[in-house]
Amino acid sequence: MKKLLLITVIGLTLSITAKAQQEKGDIAIQFSGNFYTQTIDFGTSKEKFYSGNVYVKLGKFFTPNIELGVKPNVSISPRYETKIVKGEIQTTKKMGADVGFGLYGTYSFLTADAKMMPYAGAEVSYAPTGNESTINLGPYAGVKYFLTEKINIDANASYLINLGSTYGNQSDTNIGGLLTINLGIGVILGKLK
Repeated sequence: MKKLLLITVIGLTLSITAKAQQEKGDIAIQFSGNFYTQTIDFGTSKEKFYSGNVYVKLGKFFTPNIELGVKPNVSISPRYETKIVKGEIQTTKKMGADVGFGLYGTYSFLTADAKMMPYAGAEVSYAPTGNESTINLGPYAGVKYFLTEKINIDANASYLINLGSTYGNQSDTNIGGLLTINLGIGVILGKLK
């Protein structure tokens, strides 16, 4: 009986202390990456683009559930260069990198077991690719799995729609939605002094 009481007290203590996965005022940082493809319809032709993206999310919890922050990123994608050499068209592919920026807001659904925490939110992002760029907006949802009280693995998916771009003539350019699946690691730094 004493053993059962001791285990219950320890379990209750751990669940109470672990319940607060994050608190108001905490700063969080996350490093994530993804790979995506997107089709752009230029009226008479379609082109499929692909890219890898690495981003950092830096946010602040304004309540235990609501986080707002910034999301700078680096996108790595192929660049195609066409030249005429000795009367023949030659295309070469080089990898290039672009720096983008985003803003996000997240609502976290705190859980009693403190290991898994689902969340949902929305983001707006500026995404350059070479000489072109887009502005996207959309929802995302995911789950964080806490390895420790402060460190988590984050898996999420987002679907962004295009609000505007510099690709071709806007009247006949149709940029499809962008579905990404992201995987990353996050750290809750706590309150900054």
